Amino acid sequence: MKYLMSKGLVIASLIIGLSACGGGDVEKNPPAQQIPQSDVYTGPAAATADIQKYKASLWDNISTQDKCGACHTEGNQAPYFASRNNVNDAYAATNPLVDLSDPKASRLVNKVAGGHNCWLASDSACGETMTQWVKLWADERVSSANTIELTAPIIRDPGSSKNFPDDSSLFSQHVYPIVNQYCVSCHNEGAQSPQSPFFASTDVTQAYEAAKGVINLDDPAQSRLVVRLGSEFHNCWSNCVDDSIEMRDAIMALSDGIELDEISPDMVVSKSLRLTDGITASSGGRFETDVIALYQFKTGEGSIAYDTSGISPAANLTLTGDVDWLGSWGLSFTNGKAQASTANSKKLHDLITATGEFSVEAWVTPNNVTQEGPARIVTYSAGDSARNFTLGQTQYNYDFMLRTQASSTNGEPALSTPDADEVLQATLQHVVMTYNATTGRSIYVNGQLIDVVDEDIAPLANWDDSFALILGREASNQHVWQGDIRLLAIYNRVLAPEQAQQNYNVGVGEKFFLLFSISHLIDLPNTYVMFEVSQFDNYSYLFSNAAIVNIDGTPVADSFALKGLRIGINGKESAQGQSYANLDLSVSAGQAIAEPFSISSLGTIIALEKGANLDEFFLTFEQLGDHTNVVLPGVFVTPAELPATTQSAQVGVRNFAEINHSMSMLTGVDQKSTKVFNTYQLVKRQLPSLENIETFISAQQMGITQLAIAYCDTAIEDNTIRSNWFPDVDFTAVPSVALNTTERANLLNPLINQLMPLSLASQPSQSAVYNELDSLVSSLSVCSGTCTAERTRTIAKSSCAAVLASAVMLVQ
Repeated sequence: MKYLMSKGLVIASLIIGLSACGGGDVEKNPPAQQIPQSDVYTGPAAATADIQKYKASLWDNISTQDKCGACHTEGNQAPYFASRNNVNDAYAATNPLVDLSDPKASRLVNKVAGGHNCWLASDSACGETMTQWVKLWADERVSSANTIELTAPIIRDPGSSKNFPDDSSLFSQHVYPIVNQYCVSCHNEGAQSPQSPFFASTDVTQAYEAAKGVINLDDPAQSRLVVRLGSEFHNCWSNCVDDSIEMRDAIMALSDGIELDEISPDMVVSKSLRLTDGITASSGGRFETDVIALYQFKTGEGSIAYDTSGISPAANLTLTGDVDWLGSWGLSFTNGKAQASTANSKKLHDLITATGEFSVEAWVTPNNVTQEGPARIVTYSAGDSARNFTLGQTQYNYDFMLRTQASSTNGEPALSTPDADEVLQATLQHVVMTYNATTGRSIYVNGQLIDVVDEDIAPLANWDDSFALILGREASNQHVWQGDIRLLAIYNRVLAPEQAQQNYNVGVGEKFFLLFSISHLIDLPNTYVMFEVSQFDNYSYLFSNAAIVNIDGTPVADSFALKGLRIGINGKESAQGQSYANLDLSVSAGQAIAEPFSISSLGTIIALEKGANLDEFFLTFEQLGDHTNVVLPGVFVTPAELPATTQSAQVGVRNFAEINHSMSMLTGVDQKSTKVFNTYQLVKRQLPSLENIETFISAQQMGITQLAIAYCDTAIEDNTIRSNWFPDVDFTAVPSVALNTTERANLLNPLINQLMPLSLASQPSQSAVYNELDSLVSSLSVCSGTCTAERTRTIAKSSCAAVLASAVMLVQ
């Protein structure tokens, strides 16, 4: 992101509509796999309906030669639960190995999740898949109760800790020289095949932020940078042992330059916990009957996201492009995709067309509310103009595209959430879209049915079984969506309103109950302040539902006061997220705390520092019982009184009408053109209404940028305007040809002359703007694969918007 500056205004040039580079054709189906003769069952029929259900749900999956059938059969290893001689005998042998009321607690699940003959590259994915097979057998016997047994945690005093300083100088002195020399060919965003984290970034500040996750200040030898070299022999530059020692010593030098954060003896503190010391909060209670594809993204690493629905074939997703794993379970999409093979995606076609109805459920966090296209969140399609269904985003709207007898082959017209409601927000949301031939399409957001009517109700028609399930962008690599997907489930039945609400209430991701001991402060054994804690994303933790509990069931003996609760991390109070600092309550004698007694319904975000396995949390109090620690509020220094003046700023900003007119005049695009008109109506209230520059705020700049994007997109897509502006730019060529350093002036000089027709002392010089745009074009011309000619046009739009939305146009 590059900046143009004038009179104190810093205007960010937004990269618009960037499409992934390279082709994205959906591959042809490979030949159907033949079932090995040894896996064909010829024994006695199932004796009961439950045995038949066991066979179809669990036994058919585990008894094959690539799974448990290779060992757990007669003559091999007992128990013989994979017996192919008699499914009734296998049923009897399996029953002691499963817990039908809590499938995840089954012995079968624990064995494969622990690595015992897992048939996938991920043990956790094997465990989740086995759990789903047991669930399918258990059905209504699965308990949906989310009962948690609270047990005493490890009692640990908060310790001193080293924390990364804000300044990157120690890193740049000791560690960066090594990674910049030896790791830059991969762990740099400009590498030919960039691999995150980018701790060898050209920008030292960005490299420092990325390196924090792979450096252990308290035990440098356990840093991932060291372990990868010394134990995993990852891209060593000489001798792996020597290289790991060199890296360890550099991290030790970095650590030695950082002072310990020590807890003051005056502070009133609880005992401390790490996230992994907590009690796992079960995510049970989800409605998952009729699920045919399920992605919980628990693996956390690698290039495959596993389908753990238990319905064969597993439509596992291959990750390509700029896609990162979330520590909180999920995938983060910047400019990449996750795609299943067409062969395995075919089960969606077969199972959905068999019922004539389906549902798609997702937990998503859009990065912003400016994405268009629609940007593809989840799509079952073959390219820009052919699909079976798509969940997409257009600014504040969710879009449901579906191929039926009443639609085009592209699934249009789409059913979208109402513009005025701005349902889609850049925050974690639960989205469900459902369809059947009777009621048509419906969209639920956060458990609530959105008031929008499907006016094109018709049966499914001509679904193509050669399409692929894709997340993050289209099969063509166009229509990029940016954001996080925390869970995806596809069903071949319609979810009822109460089932959508049920799954929303359960939530998403891995959660823990952290029990911070306060027994030593109130003289009541086994008493804790309990928080529900989860890793919110790769940068923060979510704390919520604060309560007091005694796991022995003992009520409060003597009343006590609780004031000013704060959350500490790694030897200090967190600088952010102290939502409980104003807490002031009294807990009465006799108060029952056998069940958690709520002390606050607020939630808060705490910054992640060393990682989920290393960050140590504790609580501090201004008062708890007889213990007090007075915390003085921040001291604000009143500045010296400024002399009175009647002078005002000598420059102003254009108001909403002037901005629209100016952009139209500069670009030659009619204000009434469809995209420009619709965007203007959307952002009009967000644009400045006063010309006083002192009233200008950042939200207004975002509205200006959206309008500039619309004008530039329309201008560059207009053949006449484009050829008049850039007669010497070949837009049929890839950026490395059309916009190389020799040809780049053919784009930038006409663009600057068009959008900066005046030469004023109050604006940047044309040469300064040229240099900024030149740097921007260089950055945008780098692709993870081979750039397409479409990228050339996209770069032109981005450069246009950078100038048109800047202070050059705005200030008057």
